[in-house]
Amino acid sequence: MTDHEQQTPLEISDPDISFQAGFGFYLGVVVTGIAAAVGTAAGAATATLLGILPSLVTCVAILGHILAKRAYGLPERIGRSRWRRLACYLPAVVLAVLVAVPAVIAVDLAARFQLVVGVFALLTAISAYGLDRMSRNRYVAALTPEEPAANWEYHPAGISPSEFIFVGIMGLVVVFGLVTAAAGNGEGLIWALYGVLIFLTSHRGPGSWNELDPGDRWNPPELRAHEAGLIHKRPFARKLIPWDAITDVRLTDDELVLERQWFGRFSSRWLDVRCDREAIESDAESLRDALDRVRQPETYRLRDGRCDEGGASVPERSAATETTADTDAAAELETTE
Repeated sequence: MTDHEQQTPLEISDPDISFQAGFGFYLGVVVTGIAAAVGTAAGAATATLLGILPSLVTCVAILGHILAKRAYGLPERIGRSRWRRLACYLPAVVLAVLVAVPAVIAVDLAARFQLVVGVFALLTAISAYGLDRMSRNRYVAALTPEEPAANWEYHPAGISPSEFIFVGIMGLVVVFGLVTAAAGNGEGLIWALYGVLIFLTSHRGPGSWNELDPGDRWNPPELRAHEAGLIHKRPFARKLIPWDAITDVRLTDDELVLERQWFGRFSSRWLDVRCDREAIESDAESLRDALDRVRQPETYRLRDGRCDEGGASVPERSAATETTADTDAAAELETTE
């Protein structure tokens, strides 16, 4: 947890009905998956499992719903810790390991066991992902209840990592098609042509990396600047980037760049938040200043000539004194960063 998160109070409330239902379903799937693994390994009949497991899911889900309703602040406690969110996936990992055991150790497990446990491992992973997402969203919402100091639509500048992944996938499709065609299967040419067409139609027009058309993108992500940090808000997810992880905010001719570090150590161009300047509806320089104000409030209070306690204006000083004070303040700021 960062310094900003420690200083910002949480607006915790009772878990909402959606989280209660999600937590109950997650708990029901986990308990039922464990019961299914034990029952299948013990040789229980399929009819017996089909009669017991659905009732077990329902009963445990109702119990989990009740527990979540009584657990004040449960989603915020889960969402504030990366390790607690990762712990939600632990049952799915255990079930997946049980499926893979026969491939590593000479254990006589029926194919039915692997099928049943594999299905519940997948269901548990999906429900864990939903619980992880809901918990993080509610934690971020509790950490940032106030209106944002600035907000704008997020249109990444240049080629994003996801577009590199897309190019790689389409490249594999083309290679797969050509190899299949070389092996004597004419349908491979269809796959190769499909990959080329999808690539060309996706990246040669409005909204591509060649031409920006903000109105062409449906429901784009949004960036919001709060006291606790920068929120990357997507339709079903919220991610908080604390200000401690952002080392600089600067403008170029084409981009608004928020230089970012992971774990206070790793910095790279790929980690930065880069917004296309053309897509920013508000004045880019005003937006940059607003981000600096919320990111470094102490520095801007000094520049505005106001005391932290009483808010009174600082008496006017000579130009020489002001120059010295500004130099000292800049030096102090550089040392802090």
